[in-house]
Amino acid sequence: MNPDLLILAATYFEISHFLALHPGDSKYLTKTGLAIISGKVGPKTYDLLITGPGVFNAAHALTVYLEKSFPSLVLQTGIAGVFKQTGCNIGDVAIATQEQYIHTGIQTDSIENDPLPFDLIEQNLKTRKGIYSFDQDQVDHYHDILCRKGQSNKINITKGAFITVSSITSSGKHADRIYSAFSPVMEAMEGAACAHIALLYDIPLIEVRSASNYVGERDKSKWDIDLAAKQLGWVCGCV
Repeated sequence: MNPDLLILAATYFEISHFLALHPGDSKYLTKTGLAIISGKVGPKTYDLLITGPGVFNAAHALTVYLEKSFPSLVLQTGIAGVFKQTGCNIGDVAIATQEQYIHTGIQTDSIENDPLPFDLIEQNLKTRKGIYSFDQDQVDHYHDILCRKGQSNKINITKGAFITVSSITSSGKHADRIYSAFSPVMEAMEGAACAHIALLYDIPLIEVRSASNYVGERDKSKWDIDLAAKQLGWVCGCV
């Protein structure tokens, strides 16, 4: 049976608070060891897929899933680094207006690449720079839902561009350069890969993440991964 929602998370811990509230009714392992948990939240059904971290794991996991099932909506979620320049704080929640895999393109003297001379997805020029736009009406719809429900919990909700990286930004100076080039809200490691696969299968996808740290902050004592995971439990329940 096709679920109402497919939730994607890189690791169990990121989605642990949601699973504590909604542990699911069944669990299935694919041939490559991917865990798919199925359950319900009220009348709505969900599948939850633990993809593993990074673009390759995420692309593989979503492809394997969509070859057999077709959910009404895909929710890409997880913890992320937030850029200080946005004014957002650790624990804040953001929904992506677009994703960009910033390593795509032709190398230039700046941090931003020029576009490739070919489309990564046919007749989609933006993929030449690894850019995947989300349906803005859908983004606004879920942003409004989260804002209304987050008022009582005093959770700050924003929206904006996300970037996907394969090398985590580890210095404030480099974070400044990335923000100057792309103006992103959050940085993570799977979003653009899942956006690419969802576009190929023509299935709606939204990405909502919670900040566990500031981009470029290497001192993990200043991170709050547990707070971010708690916010994600709330986000998944709302969606």
